[in-house]
Amino acid sequence: MRLNLPRLLAIASLVVTCAASASPLSIVTTIKPLALIVNDIAGERANVDVLLPTNASPHDYALKPSDIKKIKSADMVVWVGPELELFLEKILLTQKNALQLTNYDGMPVMYYGEQEGHDDHDHHGHDHAGIDGHIWLGPEQSKVIAEAVREYLARKDPQNAAEYKNNYDEFVAEISQTQQVLTDNFAAIENKGYFLFHDAYGYFESAFGLSPRGHFTVDPERKPGARTLVTIRTTLQNKEAQCVFTEPQFNPSLIKSVTKGTGVKLVELDPMAQDLDLSTQGYKDFLLSLGASYLECFQP
Repeated sequence: MRLNLPRLLAIASLVVTCAASASPLSIVTTIKPLALIVNDIAGERANVDVLLPTNASPHDYALKPSDIKKIKSADMVVWVGPELELFLEKILLTQKNALQLTNYDGMPVMYYGEQEGHDDHDHHGHDHAGIDGHIWLGPEQSKVIAEAVREYLARKDPQNAAEYKNNYDEFVAEISQTQQVLTDNFAAIENKGYFLFHDAYGYFESAFGLSPRGHFTVDPERKPGARTLVTIRTTLQNKEAQCVFTEPQFNPSLIKSVTKGTGVKLVELDPMAQDLDLSTQGYKDFLLSLGASYLECFQP
């Protein structure tokens, strides 16, 4: 029997192509909340890895050589943008596999100073005079993040575009339902005021009509001034706020010192989804966990 070499080559090429297309995409996100969204859209079509350790903050993270290798070998790298991860600007602005979210068309960004209780400042390493980079904390913003991810995946893996679209539609419906649940929960309880550790939650608070009395710092890398601490303590002593939020990525000793003896409640608020399981939980669970922390604060 004679072998048809062109046919054998064509079959071999088809086998290689199918095998390659069946392999999950390698996706890196800078922080876990973005990974939750990517997982919700990509499903089993991708292996999603988080760049920052669970106890780290993008405000002060320093890249390691292993991080750079991971970024360069990934099929896709999802980051907020230099407004948040300034340490990535030099490397990612030249990477063709990078998806920057703050400059995605249609992203409803907010600006520091335009929200009640949120100041307009500029500090090294983290810009507080322009775009608020904490976009993953807003439910409406999360839907646009999901759309950006779906669009990128459809280009990278067109044969599974329909699946990504279905996952996106389910994501939007689920997040909209979660928004309604949280809206109803917040409407049923009185908000007597609160202080944040740092100025990061404007997107979430805007979505649900919440407004802080203030925050300890606009940038976790900078310690608050004495006047700020005195003002906060006086407000707490006057019973004008019922809780202060701490964050697990930062030492709460300063907050404990300021609140000591005031009787105010301390509640942990985690913007980085530290305790969520990436393999079993999604962005909906992250929203609900944020909501649960606020509701714990407002409970008598």
